[in-house]
Amino acid sequence: MLFTFVVFLTNFIFVRSIIGGYEIRIANAPYQVNYGDSCGGALIHRKWALTTAHCGTNYTYIRIGSSYRLKGYQVIIVDHIIHPKYQLNHGFDYDIQLLALNRALHLSKLVQTIELSGVVGQQIYVSGWGYKKEQGDYLDSLHQVQIKIIPMQECQEVSNSWYNHTLTPRMFCAGGWGHDACQGDSGGGAVSFGKLVGLSSFGFGCGRRMPGVYTNISDHGIRKWIHQYTGI
Repeated sequence: MLFTFVVFLTNFIFVRSIIGGYEIRIANAPYQVNYGDSCGGALIHRKWALTTAHCGTNYTYIRIGSSYRLKGYQVIIVDHIIHPKYQLNHGFDYDIQLLALNRALHLSKLVQTIELSGVVGQQIYVSGWGYKKEQGDYLDSLHQVQIKIIPMQECQEVSNSWYNHTLTPRMFCAGGWGHDACQGDSGGGAVSFGKLVGLSSFGFGCGRRMPGVYTNISDHGIRKWIHQYTGI
């Protein structure tokens, strides 16, 4: 299984661009980072960022502080910490990793940390530089979309082997139906009430009539694991 880009061509399971969204400036999402020019991420501390485990550990830097995918300042990663229960009960269970940075970042209007939350509202905001359509290409400028949370019971009933009553409490569902994340947005933050509640994880295609799935940072166990390393 190739998790760096996670494109399962037979089933069209894609890592998560922004579909149905709009262009924003980095000042509107200053926690957004670019992980290795292939995935998104979220800055949660001056020395720590989060992204998804399936984005892999081969990349040595994040980019920060720019609306443009390849223009952000590079910050070196000194350690990747993948959740020890990654893929426990599902191929994307505990789909999360911590990125330890080589120095404490100077915060500004363009570079800010985001607080974690245990409360997910009825809608989330998701941002990234990923594809605007299936089989597309990365966007140069940062985009964001507002999408609705889909009840877990409804999401579990999606007739697809990656859903179909296999989803775990470390996940929640949102979007689809023309408003979605897509390939290249994986690891980007899902934000509710201005706080981080999830990471873009996986979906069946992009913008189809089924939800995308997000790593559930509001899960107590995941937040406890983050606290263990970062103190957050």
